Amino acid sequence: MRPEPRRALVALAMLTLALAAPCAVPAAADGVSRAESRLVDRAVPDIPLRLADGRTTRLAALAGDRPLLVAFFYRRCAGVCTPLLEWVRDAVREVGGLGADYRVLALSFDDADTVADLRAQARAIGVLGSPHWSFAIAERDAVAQVAGAVDFWYRRDPATGQYDHPALVLALDRGRVVRAMLGAPGGSDRFRELVWELRGAFIPFYRVPGQTPLACIAFDPRTGATRLDWGLALLALPALAAVGAALVTFAGAGRHRRAA
Repeated sequence: MRPEPRRALVALAMLTLALAAPCAVPAAADGVSRAESRLVDRAVPDIPLRLADGRTTRLAALAGDRPLLVAFFYRRCAGVCTPLLEWVRDAVREVGGLGADYRVLALSFDDADTVADLRAQARAIGVLGSPHWSFAIAERDAVAQVAGAVDFWYRRDPATGQYDHPALVLALDRGRVVRAMLGAPGGSDRFRELVWELRGAFIPFYRVPGQTPLACIAFDPRTGATRLDWGLALLALPALAAVGAALVTFAGAGRHRRAA
């Protein structure tokens, strides 16, 4: 084959790989950050809890036979805690399935929080009295066990009395992490995806804003519908172009041999 057609085919092949990569990368590497994906399948200790109504129970008993959505917070938080719980509340209301498919637990990591603080936090986000939302405190060592199991860190600033900590939401099923969400997203779509997954929906991949420019399959977190995305067409187009160019090149070479 002459050098010019060969270089053209190589260029088309490289373009095909470049465009296909965002569609072909596995979900755990593309749509879920490494910090989140390494928590999947972690075992979470079955610690004793004290609930906002004063009852005591254990984490496994609270979940029962349904998945449990766990969000970490503390009542005096002046940062992300209340917005985090509000995001979870809104996603739960929009997607549905609360009680039938899963329950929600807001777990305080501040040993200064009281049962009254739990009720105040539940009232602040409008879920006080919901039988499927639980707010709980636990002994310091018990909270540390759970935090250590899922790499959740928190440090108190003596000057302000506030805790420096990340935002973390866990989806647990039978005591193990099935999905984790670290950091507060700009919108609630990722929370909706998480809730859909707890309801048993198949999520083909998880899109991280700014990290997944193309996708072969799109999941609508508002409706739960899955459809083919335009990234699939871009994936197929370079491959078809490369095949076409190869056929034209080989046909031209055949005609040249026959003429010779």
